[in-house]
This record gives sequence, structure tokens and C-alpha cells, in this order.
Amino acid sequence: MIRISPAPVEESHWQSMVRKRKMLQCSFSSLPAETVSSILKAVLEDIVQDDMVITPEAEHQMLTGGLPFPHTMALVCRRWRDIVSSTPELWTRIFWMISVPEEEDRHHINSQLEKSGTHPFHLTIINSWSHKRGIRVILHRIAPHLQRLKSLRMANFYEARDQPHLDTLTGYAPQLESLQLTDGKHIHHCTDYKSRLKLDCPALRIFHVDRIVACNLNHRWLKNNLTHIEFMTISCGSGRINRIYDTQAVLLSRALEAVPRRIPCLTLDNLQLSDSSLAFLNQAGVKIGAEQVILRISIDALAAIDDDCQTIVIEQCDSVHDIQSISLPSSSRSLELDECKSKEPPRVPDTHTWDGDTVTITNSHSSCIEIILHLLGAPFNDHSCSLWRHVTTLKLVANGDFGLNLSLILLKAMISSRQGVAEENNLSGKNDEDNVELDGVRPLMVLHVHGGQPLSRQERAWFEKRVRNFVWDGPFQGNVCSKGIDVQADDQ
Repeated sequence: MIRISPAPVEESHWQSMVRKRKMLQCSFSSLPAETVSSILKAVLEDIVQDDMVITPEAEHQMLTGGLPFPHTMALVCRRWRDIVSSTPELWTRIFWMISVPEEEDRHHINSQLEKSGTHPFHLTIINSWSHKRGIRVILHRIAPHLQRLKSLRMANFYEARDQPHLDTLTGYAPQLESLQLTDGKHIHHCTDYKSRLKLDCPALRIFHVDRIVACNLNHRWLKNNLTHIEFMTISCGSGRINRIYDTQAVLLSRALEAVPRRIPCLTLDNLQLSDSSLAFLNQAGVKIGAEQVILRISIDALAAIDDDCQTIVIEQCDSVHDIQSISLPSSSRSLELDECKSKEPPRVPDTHTWDGDTVTITNSHSSCIEIILHLLGAPFNDHSCSLWRHVTTLKLVANGDFGLNLSLILLKAMISSRQGVAEENNLSGKNDEDNVELDGVRPLMVLHVHGGQPLSRQERAWFEKRVRNFVWDGPFQGNVCSKGIDVQADDQ
């Protein structure tokens, strides 16, 4: 007897997706409890690391169903609920919005503190409705657990500043590494500027405060607690209403001077300084100092940075044109611009020179790139003058979906201009071969473009002939981050 097998039926895309999903569910549900626990711990660790660098907002609390991690994980199935309930490390991130009755606040905070066992915990408080009593309730709950407090973030806390709620947190917090006290929404409503911060936290590495807190911090507290500081951020809110004037600018600079070590990385978020405040700083003889200074949105503080700063980073600024009339710190070696543009067209730059050697521009508008190329020596209205004479490395980077819009004509003009001036110096005897004098214009030695438009063979040959270390990755070859792959040019 002959049996005829049925013809194979081609699996549809939808059927294939369903089958693969079932296989994934089966394979994941069969994982040992220890493995599931380790995966969830890794997820929590990533969330906590993000918390360290992000100003808390209400939407950061929720993943699904309006509940924070790990509550959502406990809803997956009974097995996961048992795993989550028996793993105290998963309850060490307490994210609480003050928008519920105090009794409910007290119950949830106590419950999660209990579930976290003896492990260090991370606390985020968002005073979403500016409750006058909510902050005090939570701070009273955690006061007995200060020994375990690893990070504390408080947003919209001006009620705590106007009233002595922060006095509740008085004591020794040996594990506290990150402290963030921000109040951008109500920063101009504060009436009591007295600093009530009394925590003893000598292990602090990350410190993020708004300008009101920063200007009124006790200098002795700074000396005692910022010995190991690595990242410090001062937020100034949004809009012109938060511009800093005169005495307040001096208070801010004095507070930074009180930090017992040179700050490795200082971020000034929308610090807007008036002309009179810059004059006040000069008259008082104070400057803003750090190894690396990040200026976000506003670059007013460029003129107030001391000459020992090594790296200047400008982020999310739409007024890069102002850099044409501001002196950069003389000893800084590197300038980075990220997500920047210019609202005004380029002009003949003022006579402000800079002696740095590296410029990196990432995800920035062509208007920003054009201004930088003119400062590097690209001719403008028949006027050519390289004010940034010692720059030998230029990196233009497009990350993610961003596309660079480069003017090859302007880029070539800048390279040719610098090369021509350097050759004139050599012919006049000012510079020996491969040994450009410090006072001379140096030719561009490193040009790395990641995410630029495709180059023709002739264009690529032009750049390779004139730039010693040339890399040009098109958008379809993958956007490569400029960090970690660049070979620095020999300064000689």
C-alpha cells in the first residue's frame, strides 16, 4: 500500500513569530530561580546607574501599570513573584511620588525598607504636588536607616527647604555616594535660603544641586563631605528668570572653591551670567574651576572658567555663535560640542585665540560646524585667520540616526588655509620640518569623520594627501564613536 505524504505547508510569518515566542517563553520559564534572580538584579543595576545621571521625573517611576520595578516583575507569574519576594536586593530601589495620603506613604516606605533587608538602598522622592508634609513623612521613615542609604534624589523639594524637613536627615551616612537635590520648577519661589543640609556623607562621589542650594551651602560641610567627589552638577532651571547676577555669582564661585579637591567633572546646567556678574567675578578675583567643565544650554560661563581647566564640553547650545567673541581657557587642550547649533550666521571672529589641540563635534547642526571651521581658518568674506592655531585633531561624529551635513568646500578651504600658513612659516625659517613652533599655525594632522556623506574616490584621495591620519566612515558603514579608536597626532 502506497502512502502519500501531505505536501509541506509553508509557515506564515505570523505563525513563525508565535512559535518563536512560545519557545522563548518556555526556555525562559525553565531557567533556574538563581538565573532569573541574577537577570533581574542586572536589570535593577542598570536602572540605578541611569538614576545616578538623570534628574528624576515622574515618568521614570513607571514601567507598566503605574508600578515601579520590581513590582511589575512580581506580576509576571507566581514563580516570578516568589523569586522577587525572596530576593531582598531587588527591593533596594525606592522610587516614591508624594501624591497619596500619608498613611499610604508610610505603609509602602516601611514595606519596601523591610523587604530590602540589610542591603544598601537607593531612594528617589518626587514632590509632584508640592505637599508640605509628605517629604517630612518619608524622611522620618528613612532616618533610622541612614547607615544603609546609598543614593538620595529629591525633586521639587522647595517645601523642604522653606521648612526644617531636611534637618530630619542628621547623622552618619557612610555608604551615601550620590546626593541630588533639585527644584527647577520652583527655584524662584524659595524665600528661605538657609542651608539645612547636615548629613555626614564622606563617601560622596556624585553631587547634584540647584543654584539656590549651591550658593548657600556651608563651606565646612563641603570641605568635610566632598573629599572624593567625581561629578558635580549645578542646575539653574530654565528661562531668563533664572539668570544669575553679581553677588550670587560670587557666592557660587566661592562654594566651588570650598570643595577640598579639584573637581574632575563639573556640569553647569543653563548657568546664565549677566555682564555685571562677570565683572563682579573679575573684581572679586574668583573663577570657576574643574578638570572638565560641561556647559549645558548656555555658554555664558565660558569667560569665568579658570585657565587650568583641561576639557570644555558644550551641550545642547543653540548660541554657538557667541564662542566667536569669548576667550577659552588658555591651558585647555580639548573642546567638545554635542547637539549644538547657531541661531546667527558666522561673522569675522574677534581676536580671541585658543591654544588647544583637539576639537570634537558630535550630532551638531551644520551652522555650528561652519562657525568652528571659520575659527580653524576657513576663509570668510575674503578674510582668513586661524584663531585656533594649535588644533591638529578634528573629529566630526554622527551617532544614532543623526546625519552630518558637511560642506566639503569649507572643510577643504580650512585644511588648505592652515597648510598654506604652516608652509609659509617653514619657508621663512620659523618652523623646522615636523616641528611647528608654538606661536605658529599647525596643519591639521588628524581628521576623523564618522557618519558623513559618501566621498568620491577623488575627494578621498584629496584628503588622504593632505591629512596624515584620515578616517571617513559613511552613514551606511556604521556610526563609530570617536572615543577609543582615534590615534592622536604627534604634536611635533
